Amino acid sequence: MQWQTVEQNWPAFFEAIEQRWPEVESSELMDIDGDKARFAQYLSEKRELTSSEAREEIDEWLEGAVPSDVRMDDHMDNTNIRQSARHIPTGEDVYSDDREFGDDNQPDAPIQRSN
Repeated sequence: MQWQTVEQNWPAFFEAIEQRWPEVESSELMDIDGDKARFAQYLSEKRELTSSEAREEIDEWLEGAVPSDVRMDDHMDNTNIRQSARHIPTGEDVYSDDREFGDDNQPDAPIQRSN
């Protein structure tokens, strides 16, 4: 996980941060607004650590993967949509084959007749 991802989706990470560091408070996390230096300082004060120890804890936490509940959070929608483009092969038109939409076997509407 990269800090840039955390910073861009800061509110989505609150639950994961609170699980990792139970002594933090959501209201105080809002004020930090994804700033890594401010978070490290906040963590060092909350946990009575040196600045380097707080940064080490953050770096260790960043070595893990993005938690699935964070990845599926509403704040991550745009990121997930952009990343989904990586799974479409080059040159493929995602709309070229509409059989997947399920309306191929529907009968044609009757033609209106007038006398």
